[in-house]
This record gives sequence, structure tokens and C-alpha cells, in this order.
Amino acid sequence: MTSLDLPTSGSADVRAMAGIEARRLARHPAFVIGVVLAFLALGLSFGLNDNPAVTDLLSGLVIGAFFIGLSSLVATARLARSTESAEEAVGTAPGSQARRTTALALACLVPFAAGVVWCVVYLALIAQQDTTPQEWWFATMPDWQVWCLVVGLGPVSCLGGALLGVVSGRWLHFPGATAVVIVGLAAFEMVLQGVAGEGPHSWVRLFVPWASFHTGTNPDGTATLLQGNPAFYLGYQLCLCAAAWLVAVWRDTTARTPRLRNAIIAVTLVGLCSLGLAMTTGPDHNQTSDPVPWKVDEGA
Repeated sequence: MTSLDLPTSGSADVRAMAGIEARRLARHPAFVIGVVLAFLALGLSFGLNDNPAVTDLLSGLVIGAFFIGLSSLVATARLARSTESAEEAVGTAPGSQARRTTALALACLVPFAAGVVWCVVYLALIAQQDTTPQEWWFATMPDWQVWCLVVGLGPVSCLGGALLGVVSGRWLHFPGATAVVIVGLAAFEMVLQGVAGEGPHSWVRLFVPWASFHTGTNPDGTATLLQGNPAFYLGYQLCLCAAAWLVAVWRDTTARTPRLRNAIIAVTLVGLCSLGLAMTTGPDHNQTSDPVPWKVDEGA
């Protein structure tokens, strides 16, 4: 059974196991190193900035997602495999595999929380330093767009990386599986975002689980905000997270109930609808800012 079918006592067991898994994840070396690097890179990006105001704020969100998200993927994949190895060694393990998977999925709230803290620090640092009037940020684009991008490309991406690790840990058992997943994900991101780029069909990039909405500074000192609806894209990301948990639970053959199957189908349909709306609503073309003066001087 999955947590979708658990009795009250079973739900209590899942919460207890989730607490154990959360502590294991929070102490995992890969996760700890990733969090340290995320905050170190953030500090350096602001500490080494000699300009009178910060720029490329939306593209800077990749720092937290990269370090925390990928390190969480490695950590949760190893944790997922460790419980299966223990079960094979002793012939038993606490709870069913479906419950252990759900517990580990709940533990993925630890990377989500780390992503939240990272974004709070990011916003605080920005508040201490002026932004250019040309920057794609609050006051130059709708607040709801900024908040959706901050949440989706920050904490939710960290959560998604951790849940992807749970899926790969449950389903992939060959040597180097985690490395293959990371390389495959990076290649998928680079190909779709590279092909779409800043062209008229940049909405194609929204298929990926972490889609850039900001190009960074162009050679002429401008910056481009790419088309797409950030609110529906956030919904798409959340559906990917839910689907990752459900597909990981599906690995337990005893948990493959009609209710679980219907939940996977429902999440898939909602995710596809969210993706379609993200591609077809919101800004329908790429928008280029005015040039930032000192960026023009740097590019000259």
C-alpha cells in the first residue's frame, strides 16, 4: 500500500520514518557540501560585485538550484539504495517499500527548506544593494511573475532534484546510475534551452524541469526576458515533483493499486495542462530591456 491507502497507524509510522530520513539527509556529506557551496557562491557573487547596482537577478537563481538541487539528488539516491541494500542483506526492513519511499519523499522537504533559506538570503542581499532601473525585477515586471520565478527556480527546483534522486534510487541499480541521471538531465536542459534560446519558439525550453526565463546580460548591455507564463510553469514543476514521488512508490509491486494508478494519471494530465498553459499564456514574445550603462562599457 501507499500513503494514499494507509490507515492512521500507518500514517504515523510514515511520519516517524520521515523524521529519521530527514535527519539522515540533513547529515549526508553530499547534501551538506552542496548547501555550503550554494551559500559560498552566493556570497562571492555579491562580494566581488564592484558595480553600483546588481544585475541579472533572475538568472542568479540557478546558483541555489544547481548546488542544492544536484547535491540533494545524489544524497537521496544513495539513501534510497541504502534501504534496499539493508533489506536484501537481512531479509527485512521497517515498513513496506512504499512507506519507506513516501518517508524519504517527505524528507525531501529538507532541501526545499534549504532552498527557501537560500532565497531569503538572496532577497536580503539584493535589498541591501540597489538594482538598475533596466533590470527585470520588481517594478519592471509584474510582482506575481517575479515571485513565481523565485519560488519555482529556487526552493521547488531543490525539492525536485531531491525527488528525482528518490526515483533514480528506487528504479536504477546499475553502477554509475546517479552520474548518468545527472549527465542526462544536464544534456536535456542544455539541448532544449540551447535550441530554443532567444528565438521565436523559446517556449520549447519550458519542457525542462528548470527553464531559464532570463538570458543574463547580452553583449550590447541589454537583457532578455523569455516568453512563457511563470505561474503555470510553477504548477508544471509541482506536478513533476508529485509525479516523481508517485512513480517511485510504484516501484513497490504491492502498492500498485487502482488508486495509485489513477493518481499518477491525474498528476500527469494536470502537469501537461499546466505546461501547455505556460507555453501559450503570459508574455507571448521575448522582451529586451534597455541597456545597463556600465554593461555597455564592459562589452565595448
